[in-house]
Amino acid sequence: MPEPKSEASKVLGLRLREQRLTAAMSQEQVAHLAGLNSSNYARIERGHGNPTFYTLIRLAEVLGLEPQSLLVDITSKQLPPTRDTYTAMDYRREQEDRARRRRA
Repeated sequence: MPEPKSEASKVLGLRLREQRLTAAMSQEQVAHLAGLNSSNYARIERGHGNPTFYTLIRLAEVLGLEPQSLLVDITSKQLPPTRDTYTAMDYRREQEDRARRRRA
C-alpha cells in the first residue's frame, strides 16, 4: 500500500477514522452524508486524498465536530517539502525592493 501524501494527511485521516468509528458509522455512510464518493472519502481517511476546505467542513459537520478540531496541531512542517516557502512579509519586502530599483 502506498504511503500517505504527507504526515499532515496521515494525521487528518486518522482523526477522521477515529471519529467515524466513535460515531459507529461506515465510510460509505459518512461519504453519503457529506456528499462524497465513498472511494474518495476512503482515500482521505487513508491519507492519500487532499480534501478541499468545503469537504473538511462537511465532514466535520457529519461527524459532529468543530472543523478546527480536525486540523489542530497540524503544521507546515508536516506538509510535503516545497522548493521554497515564503511568508507574506518576504513577498512584501521583495515587492518594495523591486519598486525601489525601478525608481532608482
